[in-house]
Amino acid sequence: MTAAFRHPLTEAAATPPLAMPDQSFGVPFTDPAAPGIRSPRSVRAVRLAVLTLPLGVTTALAWTGLGWFTVDGHLAATEAALVAVTVVAFYWVVLSVATAVLGVFWRPRPQAAALHGLSIAILLPMYGEPARQTIGNALALLSPLTGWGRHRFSLHILSDTRDPVAAQAELAAFSVARLANPGLALHYRRRAANTDYKSGNIRDWVTKAGQDHDAMLILDADSIMAPDSVILMADRMATEPGLGLIQTVPRVLWGNTLWQRLQSFASEVYGTNLGRGFAMWTGAEGNFLGHNALVRTRAFAACAGLPHLPGRAPRGGVILSHDFVEAALIRRGGWGVKMMPEASESFEDTPETLPGYLRRDRRWCQGNMQHLRLLATPGLHIVSRFHLFQGAMAYLASVWWLALLTLWALSGPGGALPDPFLANPFMPVWPDLPPVSQAVLTGTVGLMLLGPKLLGSAAHLRDRDFRLRDLPGFAVSVLVEIVLSVLLAPALMVHQVRAVLQTLVGVNGGWMPHLTGRPGFRTLLRFHLTETALGVTLLGLCFAGQIDLWLLPVAGSLALTSLLSWLVQRNVASRWFLRPLGTDK
Repeated sequence: MTAAFRHPLTEAAATPPLAMPDQSFGVPFTDPAAPGIRSPRSVRAVRLAVLTLPLGVTTALAWTGLGWFTVDGHLAATEAALVAVTVVAFYWVVLSVATAVLGVFWRPRPQAAALHGLSIAILLPMYGEPARQTIGNALALLSPLTGWGRHRFSLHILSDTRDPVAAQAELAAFSVARLANPGLALHYRRRAANTDYKSGNIRDWVTKAGQDHDAMLILDADSIMAPDSVILMADRMATEPGLGLIQTVPRVLWGNTLWQRLQSFASEVYGTNLGRGFAMWTGAEGNFLGHNALVRTRAFAACAGLPHLPGRAPRGGVILSHDFVEAALIRRGGWGVKMMPEASESFEDTPETLPGYLRRDRRWCQGNMQHLRLLATPGLHIVSRFHLFQGAMAYLASVWWLALLTLWALSGPGGALPDPFLANPFMPVWPDLPPVSQAVLTGTVGLMLLGPKLLGSAAHLRDRDFRLRDLPGFAVSVLVEIVLSVLLAPALMVHQVRAVLQTLVGVNGGWMPHLTGRPGFRTLLRFHLTETALGVTLLGLCFAGQIDLWLLPVAGSLALTSLLSWLVQRNVASRWFLRPLGTDK
């Protein structure tokens, strides 16, 4: 079903529809229309430093660890494995620190006004979300953009909703919006079959209506953007003809529950700084998050048609995490892909509960694991390959951390490592080092783990206008976020390990709507049964003296996962708690 209203000023001349052929993962491809773009030498130098610094640190760590463990002339299998796993896991920690350090030095880039305007379609894919609120948010963006400057904007609601009742609500909300806003260019269509999910939804629009638009602003149903940020993006694309995609650094909306507040605070305070650093070292080889991004329509059509992967889901079939792959293919075609932190008023929502978040994360894991099959695709830029690998490592890292914990546990009392109870029973011992050196090294590792949060907090304080009386509340918020993140980390690790294993053995999670509602405590006990059982088992082993006591906090947090999950889905009434400085969200 298609419904539309076209304002006379935005009616485009009939042009042939765009073709969007499947791209080959077996041969290189270059778009003849791409002007060609390359990151400046300064960006490439910074990139080299950021990516190689962690290699140097982890190599030194491996060399030191092997020296410790072989001081007696013997290297046990668990010790060798412990060094190897530690090195792999620690690389990503140091990379995050290096990126955060770089983000502190980021400054906004001046943007020249565009000399010519673009026709920009705002695409709003929907899959059963609340119709009035979702469409209303998009209208709130379109309305002030209409008639602003040289660019022309229209809204296209692209429904993949399966429920007929929800689809009828969408059409009703659209009809009301059309009657209430006769000066806006509004369009609605609902696909009969949601082939290839969101990527197929966008592709369907590109091949049927994309020819009339220079660019498309792709939103998610929960996206919120400010008009001035969209104008910045439009001007940047108009003034840089080699850009195929501009991605913002979305922040998480404030929300009502403690879980949403945690996510919002972390994305605002820490994530913004990391996003700035990421933009600095990626240059024209940035990434795509699938939403809150401006995409050149013809570049997307020519370069980003996704075939199905050979084999059955979850490893084959539809590419679920399509955004990373589309960015890699656009860059392969000769177009630039850039992150734009300057377009700062870019937001997304997050599930209000931990189970809702984990259900969505399961789909992301399946999609990101598919990226491993594409690492050898001919013609991809090496940084694009790194993005694909990094997407998979976002989940494989949990496997590494679990392996690290397991090896430490196996090397406890009676194991290959020295008895850890000789120093601090709640802290692993660094073999053959005096207590002061152990404390310094352990503190350094802890500082590296907290580095992105501390650097993000420092950058946040520098950039925001705040009153001194706000600092105690901010400090409390940082501390609470760190404590709750540490307590929840083991549960997230277990769920991600399970998602990886399910993907590897062929369990298909598919594409599911967001989980809504707040489950009761009994439901949470069933949902978190694996973590709870594992935590209780580890507690028993700790008190029986079978594994190191420093695993006790991990065991305790796992055993209490259901309680923690219940806690973070509670509403937060406070207006200052876990609130970034200088915000009124």
